Amino acid sequence: MLVVAALTWPGPRIVVDQLTGTVRTEEGRPGASAAGLAALAHSLRIKESLGGRVVAVTIGPPPAEEMLREALAAGASSALRVDVDPTDDEAAARALSAAVAEHHGPPDVVVFGDDSGDVPGYLAALTDAAQALGLLELGVDEGVLKGLRRLDKGRRERLAIPLPAVCSVEPVLRPRRAGLPAVLAARNTSIPVVRPDIPQWTVKAGTIRAYRPRARILPIPVADQARDRIVALTNALAAGGSATVVTPSDAAAAADLVLDYLSKHGYLGDTT
Repeated sequence: MLVVAALTWPGPRIVVDQLTGTVRTEEGRPGASAAGLAALAHSLRIKESLGGRVVAVTIGPPPAEEMLREALAAGASSALRVDVDPTDDEAAARALSAAVAEHHGPPDVVVFGDDSGDVPGYLAALTDAAQALGLLELGVDEGVLKGLRRLDKGRRERLAIPLPAVCSVEPVLRPRRAGLPAVLAARNTSIPVVRPDIPQWTVKAGTIRAYRPRARILPIPVADQARDRIVALTNALAAGGSATVVTPSDAAAAADLVLDYLSKHGYLGDTT
């Protein structure tokens, strides 16, 4: 059983001075967020129930390794830092999936905090895994992964979650405080770093051509005469118009009649 605790690195934040209006960048609070700690705590509980190992993973710069060492001290089996700068949540999900698969193989359960944006949803779609997002509780009951989700009007929803699964949890749980020997051992642990290649989307324009609407499926007209069938198909008399039978002398005269009709009804400009 491979359980991945996906921790979100806070990163820099934009601060606006209320008095002067100046904008500056500040480093975020070091360490995992409350939701990330809840993800780690739930991952450790799943490991205790089903066995296996817990891998703490984050996407972030070298300072994020301290957060991963704290996860190791709390009980994670190993840690992994993904060194990429994704431009969006889908790129982050692709980088996370590639990094974990390269070093540990496909995970059985991935647990995020609920501050991970759309990354859990993208990861579930990429790996074809079940997803259960915004959980208050996540645990194992009789060998089955189960969760409790908050609904509107104070209701709750209990879920039986098949594996593999991608889950996100609300910050309602924290891992047990690590002992001093575990903290000291984690300080000297080297954190593996992965720089996966994220495939870029490419857009290729095809041949430019005029728009052609889709053909409509019309019922077969039941009239006997060709003229009546054409009127039925074109619905020419629906708006109170009239049908006229013309007998031009040659092809040129017939073309002039068609052009005059189109111009009269605004389909063409002045044809003179």
